[in-house]
Amino acid sequence: MKSLAALLGLLLVSACSTGSDLHPPIDDSVVTFNDFESGGGWSSDPAHHNTSLVQKGEAHSGRYALRVDANHEYSLTYAMPLGLIRAAKFQKLHLEAWAFMASERSTGTVGVQLLSPDYSQQIFSDDIKLRDAVKTYGQWVRISKDITLPASVTPGQQLRLFLWRADATDAVLLDDVLLRILD
Repeated sequence: MKSLAALLGLLLVSACSTGSDLHPPIDDSVVTFNDFESGGGWSSDPAHHNTSLVQKGEAHSGRYALRVDANHEYSLTYAMPLGLIRAAKFQKLHLEAWAFMASERSTGTVGVQLLSPDYSQQIFSDDIKLRDAVKTYGQWVRISKDITLPASVTPGQQLRLFLWRADATDAVLLDDVLLRILD
């Protein structure tokens, strides 16, 4: 009986350690990490009037991933005032995620924006164009980019992160999205 309990314990520890390799350590520098198994600060963005879609069944990890396609222009959006992310001013971010493009008809852009506190004006925008970053169709590819925000950032400005289809007519998926402060 003791050997059965030891074997079950070993299996449990190995299962836990394998999954943890997919998730980064979470510390004060992490703005957001989401594998889309739960909402975690991502929601539908009324400014885009989107019908957000989280795809079940095709994911880099777990069972869920963001999806855009010919019928879904924008994914869920992460939105947060800079001052709630961190009290001290910051300018440098590192974005990484796993992207899946079904075919050459898949395009898409992972967008990062800063908006005025009332969302009425775009202050800054940067992105990862998936057509440039992903060269292999039909499999998950890690993408990343360092982003420098303008020196004039203020705590009330809204940081947004989302997946946009661009001119995609085929599925584009995004999973395991990490946004981290570098400075």
